[in-house]
Amino acid sequence: MKYININSLWLAFFAVFIAMSCLAEGNQISMGNEVVPVVQPLSKEEIQQGMLEMQQRQNQRIEAWGKTLKSEDFERSWFGRILKQPKRQEVCGIYQGLIDETYHLMQQNKERLPATDQTLLEDRNQFIQAFGYKDNIVDTRMGFNCRIR
Repeated sequence: MKYININSLWLAFFAVFIAMSCLAEGNQISMGNEVVPVVQPLSKEEIQQGMLEMQQRQNQRIEAWGKTLKSEDFERSWFGRILKQPKRQEVCGIYQGLIDETYHLMQQNKERLPATDQTLLEDRNQFIQAFGYKDNIVDTRMGFNCRIR
């Protein structure tokens, strides 16, 4: 089974923001009656931990999906056995779900990103292409492609 191919910089951001959903908020400063959170930039440790957790979640999703496959999930074609349409949609759903989660978490934690990376969040297509998906197309290496929206 092949895994998602994301360039290393975006893999790091992807992982951090998935992990951040489980992390506590940063430090706070008290200004009179008002408490203002201090925005901490991403640390190397957060990136490394996030990458590890993201890889584990990705692998778990793909492995769980692979365990559901049965012989009737395949059909014969000119190119040999291929997945039937419903199973291909499930694979595309895995990719789409990972992108959706990452985009949502990055939006929530936008202030922790460098300004150049914050601009990527203004255009979802640009964001998707930053993962290395040319024209928002993922080559699954299973005989079909997925279009990420």
